[in-house]
Amino acid sequence: MKPNIFTWATSELSQDAFICWLLSWADIKYQKEKLHPTAIYFIQKLTGNKIASIINVDVERQVKGIDILCRINNEFVILIEDKTRTSNHSDQLNKYYTYLKTLHDEDKIFPVYLKTGQQSNFASIHKAGYKLFLRNDFLDVFEFAKNHQITDTIFLDFFEHLKKIEADINSFIHLPVMQWHWESWKGFYSYLQTQLGDGEWDYVPQKNGGFLGFWWSWGYKEPNSQGFDYYLQLEHSKFCFKIHPYNKDYAYQTRDYFRSLLYPKAKEHGIAIYQNGRIGNYMTVAALSESYIKVDESGLIDLEKTIKYINHIEKMFADI
Repeated sequence: MKPNIFTWATSELSQDAFICWLLSWADIKYQKEKLHPTAIYFIQKLTGNKIASIINVDVERQVKGIDILCRINNEFVILIEDKTRTSNHSDQLNKYYTYLKTLHDEDKIFPVYLKTGQQSNFASIHKAGYKLFLRNDFLDVFEFAKNHQITDTIFLDFFEHLKKIEADINSFIHLPVMQWHWESWKGFYSYLQTQLGDGEWDYVPQKNGGFLGFWWSWGYKEPNSQGFDYYLQLEHSKFCFKIHPYNKDYAYQTRDYFRSLLYPKAKEHGIAIYQNGRIGNYMTVAALSESYIKVDESGLIDLEKTIKYINHIEKMFADI
């Protein structure tokens, strides 16, 4: 495989540059170029096919902090918040959208959250009124481009880069569990979200380097007016039973109380657990004794059996 510039140009600024470059090819002055139809298709996907004809395209970067601003026909404007591995923060999405609404009619603005990496939750993006444009949407642009015999190295390198990301995310399917890497866990957690209909995942920092955690199945109890949350958490291959006491002064009592409920219920359902964790704000009270990930003879995950076992634990946890 030949060297790919995007193997090293992995920053959001590099991705910004590619997006601006591709958008620019949609201008009518490039209508005889091979990239022109693909650039038009890209814009139509970003805008939901709501711009009938594309004549003039003007692309800018970092206007009032906006990653990419693409003006079409001096009438429409595409606001692109571009992300690779990071996620949206603070109130940036609302700020950018609000700013543009002081300059344009709302129906002329197309706010887009473009993300090529993996992300756990998009609720805040939907709430801010942005359209999602994810890696699979970009790969669809590449499929469209195949029909136009594009040979441009920049274009082809970028999509080889995206296909590599996609393969890394899906590696949990074809790699033995013992060989899973960071992206494998992201892919597995994302898969769990679709199967469980619940859960979020993110990086959890620790002195030893941290881990990707997945948490779900939240509940609440309030014995003796001392409220606490309880929930399930995966720490890669470790399956934890967690609590979050609202009153730190009663942390020991809260932990002991929840263990008095959890242990007999787990035994009743035939689920082996062991005492684990220490006092803290979000603390582990017990962990699963066996692996929750079920594998075949080759060490590959058996997704059906794994989900079935997790569902069994969920049912026990819901009975507490």
